[in-house]
Amino acid sequence: MTYIFDVWTWGREGNTLDGTLTSLIGDGVRLGDGPDHGTGFGLKLLMDAWFQGFGATDIDPGTAAEFAECFELILGKRVWIDDEGFVLDHRTKEPVVPKVNAYSAYEGQLDGGRGTSDGHAYLLTKPRGEEFRRRADAVIASFAVDPEADGDQAGFTIRVTDPKYLAHMASHISFRTAFTGAE
Repeated sequence: MTYIFDVWTWGREGNTLDGTLTSLIGDGVRLGDGPDHGTGFGLKLLMDAWFQGFGATDIDPGTAAEFAECFELILGKRVWIDDEGFVLDHRTKEPVVPKVNAYSAYEGQLDGGRGTSDGHAYLLTKPRGEEFRRRADAVIASFAVDPEADGDQAGFTIRVTDPKYLAHMASHISFRTAFTGAE
């Protein structure tokens, strides 16, 4: 995986989190398009911190489930299948009853991606970017980035609609992200 940014957080207060992005690819901080780089990038940073294990015990299960759903929206959903193409339960990896052919059930939704994990095969559905943007707009009240004029850093401020989305963001954490800020 190619990481794009080092992310440092300086602390949260209520519904607001402040931090710094440092480019790992040089040539200045590259943040993608958009006047405020989109609420989606702010949500991706919060999701990525959670995914990497920060504050995993501090976040409520409902918010964790929302973040997991958001990953499926931007990356596609894994549809687990057996050797004959029948859908497997995502938790147990046992065939669902009654049997469901994945190619028929997800016709038009598959993106052609496939892979294996722990000896089980999966297909990927198409990402649903528009749905992710709607979700991001409901979670992120504002996301502002302030790039330094002469460097590879930018300050950022994320303001969420509910403090539960920041419960996992203790002050002074750092992680790397592969998200670019491109919407």
